[in-house]
Amino acid sequence: MSRRASIWRWQLIFVSTTVAIAVLVAALKPTVFATPLFTAGLVLALLTTIVALVLPWERIPPAAILVVPMVDIAAIGLTTRAPDIRLGFLWVIPITWIATYASMIAVLGGIALITAFLFTIANQSGVVSDVVLRVLITAFALGFLGATIRIGVRRSRAARRLLRRGSEQIDRVARRAATHERRMAQIIDALGTALVTVGEDGAILRMNDAYRRLYGIDADGSALPAPAVEYDDREGDPVPMRRTVLARAAHGERLDGERVWLYDAEGVWRALEVDTLPMAGDADQGAMVLVTIDDVTARLAAAEERRLMSAILTHELRNPLTAIVGHVDLLRERADLPARMADQLAVVAGAAERMQDLVTTALDASRPVARVLSEPVDLHALVHASVSSFLPTAAAGRLQVTVTGAAALLIYGDAFRLRQVIDNLLSNAVKYTPAGGSVVVSLGVAEDARAELVVADTGVGMAPADVERLFQPYFRGERAEHSGVPGTGLGLVAVRDIVTAHGGAVDVHSRIGEGTRMRVRLPRRPERNDA
Repeated sequence: MSRRASIWRWQLIFVSTTVAIAVLVAALKPTVFATPLFTAGLVLALLTTIVALVLPWERIPPAAILVVPMVDIAAIGLTTRAPDIRLGFLWVIPITWIATYASMIAVLGGIALITAFLFTIANQSGVVSDVVLRVLITAFALGFLGATIRIGVRRSRAARRLLRRGSEQIDRVARRAATHERRMAQIIDALGTALVTVGEDGAILRMNDAYRRLYGIDADGSALPAPAVEYDDREGDPVPMRRTVLARAAHGERLDGERVWLYDAEGVWRALEVDTLPMAGDADQGAMVLVTIDDVTARLAAAEERRLMSAILTHELRNPLTAIVGHVDLLRERADLPARMADQLAVVAGAAERMQDLVTTALDASRPVARVLSEPVDLHALVHASVSSFLPTAAAGRLQVTVTGAAALLIYGDAFRLRQVIDNLLSNAVKYTPAGGSVVVSLGVAEDARAELVVADTGVGMAPADVERLFQPYFRGERAEHSGVPGTGLGLVAVRDIVTAHGGAVDVHSRIGEGTRMRVRLPRRPERNDA
């Protein structure tokens, strides 16, 4: 409340009480107005009120405000001259005013002024001791009233300061929380992954900008004129409302990499991968589910492009390979070839024919691993043939390749596919082993009675993080990328798929600088395979 309003309030309370009493006196005992000081007191109260109402208190020093209640004390003191009229109780109003806004010293000053009026002007009768007693009782009573009000005011102000500080602290915390929430919202909106939280009633509680753009929702949460529609497949059937992503999430269904096709608001087909994660709710909102949606359209398009490019390349490789095989056959038919050259041409012819078979298989993009045969295969013979084809490369790199273990190991499978496994493992071992190193191929029977093929090298090795991703398509470890050795990251994927199709397993052990150990375990008895 402003200073002016406070002064007006107290002064109007005082003067209205005084005027009301004056009216009663005029009606019941008009002879009192014959006392000049009584009338002077009433006039002084009215004049003080008029002055208080017109003065610009904002421009006057705060200490000057005490003049008003002190003049009111004087006005009441003048009215005490009238006989049989006890108006001294009105001193309670200015004393309360002073105690509320001034110090205890000012309260004592007002009581001292009241005491002076009681001894000098007030109409006192009786013996001196009685007069003194009445004056002291009045002074003590007003002093107790002033002290009580002063203490209450101080406590009230202290409590108000504490409340103000608490309120300011709460405001600061609220502002910080609001700022933090805005920052989190900006971070979430900046993500490329669409995020949306759904309540157990299916209502959207919150979503980021990526979700709005994907599903055609404006900033206010309203659907745009052309909302996105979910489909069970590209150009398939629309998904019923009860089976949409949000409906399934609201019903508590757990989605993990779920594929959904979306025909968005711009008329573009998008492939989505959806995951759900239950979240802790509160008493008001209940259970919540976080739905994350990744747009994998570009990833699928890139994979399809790689597949088509691979098919084109393998198709184009068939012609030069046919030429190589034909000319090698012509050379082998010559009778004047040295024996050593005939053997070398036989190795070239065998490699070219195998390459033709690999190209033919690669053209079947719909089946990464073709149907495997189930026929007797001597694993040792396959290893010996594979090692023979890599010996010139190993010799050029000053590598020692050794075959140990069982001299014959019969299993059932597809000899061509199994040879592909051995070639890929040997190729990696030879490529990533520095000059002077060694590669050891061992054959035996594992503890679970399966045939075991181990290819161990003393090469550069791999970090644990690279080992975990070794069988991911197109993945190459950091050291392999920086080694300058060419590669596609598909060889070990083919190894895993072929071994799995045979009912076997592959495991890897590698350390940086210590080499790599690849172990393949295959069943020794024929297994039915309908792949």
